[in-house]
Amino acid sequence: MAGGLIALLVLSLVFAGWAFWRSRQRPAPPAATVAQTTTQSAPPAPLTYSCPLDGTQQTSKASTLNRPIVVQIDNAPDARPQWGLSQADIVYEAMAEGQITRFSAIFACHDAGTVGPVRSARMIDLELAPEYGALLSDSGSSQGVTANLEAAPDIPNVTDSTYPSAYHRTTDRYAPHNLITSTIAIRQAVAAAGVPTQANLEGPQFKAEATGQAAIKMIKVSYSPWADISYTYDPASNSWLRFNGGKPDTDALTGKQIAPKNVIIQYVQVLDSGIVEDASGEHGLQFTLTGSGKVEIFRDGQAVSGQWQRPSKNVITTYIDANGSPIPLDVGQTWIEVVPIDFQASWN
Repeated sequence: MAGGLIALLVLSLVFAGWAFWRSRQRPAPPAATVAQTTTQSAPPAPLTYSCPLDGTQQTSKASTLNRPIVVQIDNAPDARPQWGLSQADIVYEAMAEGQITRFSAIFACHDAGTVGPVRSARMIDLELAPEYGALLSDSGSSQGVTANLEAAPDIPNVTDSTYPSAYHRTTDRYAPHNLITSTIAIRQAVAAAGVPTQANLEGPQFKAEATGQAAIKMIKVSYSPWADISYTYDPASNSWLRFNGGKPDTDALTGKQIAPKNVIIQYVQVLDSGIVEDASGEHGLQFTLTGSGKVEIFRDGQAVSGQWQRPSKNVITTYIDANGSPIPLDVGQTWIEVVPIDFQASWN
C-alpha cells in the first residue's frame, strides 16, 4: 500500500515537471499582437474657452471669469499716444468737454501691464460700469460725478487716491497726462481689499470672419478738429486701421497702429449734465445708453444697419438687424463710437 502511494507521488512529480517544461517551450506571441497590446491612444486636445466680450479663444477658464475693468483714458493731444488701448476687449469713445473725446476702455479677458493716461470719471461711466458689472478705474471726479458714484454702491470706484498702489506717474510727460495703471495692479489691489474680482459675463454674438471684396473702405467720425477720427479697412488683416486727424493712431505700449475687428457707431440721446467739469466752467455730457436707437456696425469691410437695445442698466447691449435677428460680430476687439442722434458720420 505504501509502495503504491510512493509510486503515485513519483509519477505526479514527473508529470508536473514535464508540464512545466512544455509550457516553457511555447512560442512567443506574434509581433503584431505585442504591438497591439502596447499602443497608446493620442492625448485629448486641450480645452479652450471663449472670451465673452471679444470672442477670442482662451486656454484658461479663469480668464473668462475676470471681472471687467473700465479705465477712463485721456485723449487730449498731450496724452497721445496712449498706453494699452489695443489690449482692451472693447473701447468706447465719446465726447468730453473742450472738443476732445475720452475713452472708456474695458479689460476683461486680456490684461495690459501699462494703461493710461488715466483721467477723471465722467457720467458715461455710470452707464458702462453697471452694464458690464465692472470695476471703475479713474483719477477721481468732479463733485457732481462723485455724488452720482457714491449713490451707486454697485460700482467699485478704484481711484489713485483710494488705491494708490495701483497707480504711478511717468516722468516723460507732464501732469495730468502721465497717470498710469495696470489691469494686474488693479485686480491685486481690490482683491486685497476684499472686492470681488470674478464675474459671469455675457457678451455679443460672434461669427467666423467672412472673405470677399470690401464694400466699405473708410469710416469717418469727426467729433471735432481735435478728434477727427477715421478708420481705413485693411483686407490683409480684416481689421479697421484707426486714424486721428489723418495720422495713424498708435498704442505706446506696442508701437503698432490700433486696428479693431469691429467698429460700431451708436447713436444715443446726449444731454447737458449740468455738472461743471473744468476750470473754464464747461459742463459735462450725459449719455443715454439704455433704451434703443440706431446703430451702424462695420465688419469684414461691410456695413450693417440695425438697432441697439438695452432695457436696463445691468444688461449688456444687444444689436439686431431689420428682421429682429442678432447681428454677430467678428472675433476680436470692438471700438464703439458713441454719438448724438443727429450726428453726421460717413463711410464709403
